[in-house]
Amino acid sequence: MTTTKAATNATAPETGPTGPRGIGRAIETAARGHRSIPVLVVLAIIWAVFYSQSSAYLSFQNITNLTLQIVTTAILALGVVFVLIVGEIDLSSAVLSGVCAAVAAGLTVNHGLPLVVGIAAGVATGMVVTFVEAQIIMFGVPSLIVTLGGMVILQGLILVVLPPEFTISVAGTPFAKIASTAIPAGASYGLAAAGTLAYAGYRFFQHRERASTGSLTSLATVLVPAVVVAVVLFGGVFTLTQQRGLPMPLLILAVMLLIAWYATTQTRYGIHLYAVGGDREAAQRAGIPVRRMVLYSFLILGACAAIAGMVDSSRQLGVSVTSGAGPLMLNAIAAAVVGGTSLFGGRGSIWSALLGALVIGSISNGVQLLGLSTEVQYFATGSVLIIAVAVDVVLTRGSLLPGRRA
Repeated sequence: MTTTKAATNATAPETGPTGPRGIGRAIETAARGHRSIPVLVVLAIIWAVFYSQSSAYLSFQNITNLTLQIVTTAILALGVVFVLIVGEIDLSSAVLSGVCAAVAAGLTVNHGLPLVVGIAAGVATGMVVTFVEAQIIMFGVPSLIVTLGGMVILQGLILVVLPPEFTISVAGTPFAKIASTAIPAGASYGLAAAGTLAYAGYRFFQHRERASTGSLTSLATVLVPAVVVAVVLFGGVFTLTQQRGLPMPLLILAVMLLIAWYATTQTRYGIHLYAVGGDREAAQRAGIPVRRMVLYSFLILGACAAIAGMVDSSRQLGVSVTSGAGPLMLNAIAAAVVGGTSLFGGRGSIWSALLGALVIGSISNGVQLLGLSTEVQYFATGSVLIIAVAVDVVLTRGSLLPGRRA
């Protein structure tokens, strides 16, 4: 098993159980197993503050609007998480999402090709662009510079891909159905039941494996998590089907999260992914294909960027030069970091994309609902991001004191 930087820090000597290093170690130990708990607490505080100002904030309609608003950010943040875990960063994926949407919409709307062909072309475009970026990065050029330059190039490329009027309307076309399709309540509850049974079966399988190795485990380790998942799934379906039904973009996000969770936690790929982000030299000595893992992460980001762009353009009913522009890139990176993914690599969870997007989106949604100025949203989002990065620095360094490591 590869020794990561986090593991190395965990075995370093302490100055004392109550000293600065001991406190930093306690924070790191708590965060390692329960990194999502502080995020959930912050999210609860944000919801409580905005609900105290307007009872409409937690209404069925506004919760549905909130979840739809965060889908694009969450999908893009999911790809960003993979890149951050291997210790890289990307600044071009938001603009790339606009380019991919322009390619897909152009083929589907302007050239009359089937929707599946347009979607495949959009995803392929995203993966080709990130493949090229990854190749340059693997030659030793910092990913910050490569993707910053890529962002500028893509801003020019979208002008080339779009028609002379620099806009493509998808209203009334099959492309618009990506976001407008809603799953009926009955089918949605069926999906929730299937998800609950699948998770309960997975936990029971883990319980049987531990029992076969002599580990003392209780059925409570199966029942309690399964009940929690059931409450979340059925409660979510009940809330989101009060309007028209379960929105298709949310189902797309859920499927992507589940696939990513399985790949990062249940496969050898996931072990290699975190090993590369934790300590590349150690991973290289252990025989892990570091360059290939970096490439895979960027390819996943390219696919996520394409899907995010197509979902967003379907919701906006069009693609233009502003697609993928604005605060989308900042929000995606902020969502990944606020959700618990480290900027220093080797630490993070797929679910951080969803949790971080909920935090960022909840602030934006609340500001809009209360009619506050945009400055308030920027101040709040920036402050949350700075605090999250500061906590990440403390966890990575293992000390509350600057310039020292545990």
